[in-house]
Amino acid sequence: MAKDKKENHGDEDSEVLDNKFEESSEPAKGMEESGKVELSQENLEEALREKEQFRSMAQRAQADLVNYRNRAAQELEEARRTAKFSALARFLNIIDDLSRAVQGLPDGADDSWTEGIYLVLRNLENTFETEGVIKIDSLGSQFDPHQHEALMYEQTDEAGEGTIVNVIQEGYKINDRILRPARVVVAQKLESHDGAAEEIVNDGTCSSEESPEKPLEQTEHSTKQEEN
Repeated sequence: MAKDKKENHGDEDSEVLDNKFEESSEPAKGMEESGKVELSQENLEEALREKEQFRSMAQRAQADLVNYRNRAAQELEEARRTAKFSALARFLNIIDDLSRAVQGLPDGADDSWTEGIYLVLRNLENTFETEGVIKIDSLGSQFDPHQHEALMYEQTDEAGEGTIVNVIQEGYKINDRILRPARVVVAQKLESHDGAAEEIVNDGTCSSEESPEKPLEQTEHSTKQEEN
């Protein structure tokens, strides 16, 4: 009986120890789980920061790509316009030559030959119009330094000052860009001769009314000397 009591008492002690161990281990597990939660929260925040950083980098890269494409398209378009501009400018001399040939045709020229020159000239002019090239209005208009080049000035009272009275070489433009300025003769105000005469009088030179008096005074003075 004594042995049984001791064994029962021993079992009770072991159960008490087990319960105490379990009770003491529960706070440790709670601390461990809390630490894991805090670590997971930090990892999550770090992951979110990296995500935001990568998204910003992707947005910048996309914006750079869009800007590059736009810039490349603009450069390509500018290169195309420059090449077109240069090519059209070279054909202007051909139009000038054909225009002079038409103006210089003799009266007895062969009709088929004359018609051929007219046809080539018209085709070139139509091609220019299709490409947006137009002739600059010059004759009778006011001189514009952005569109015209003054080669000479002509004094006249038949046209206002600054009016273009003659066109030496036609000018052309494309999309408001000057392909070649028109070379022109510009009217200049006719100088007045009355103003020049007034300047002579004001400079101290004798007028026509004063000039006869001085010879008369000299004659009277010489007569008195002879009498003496």
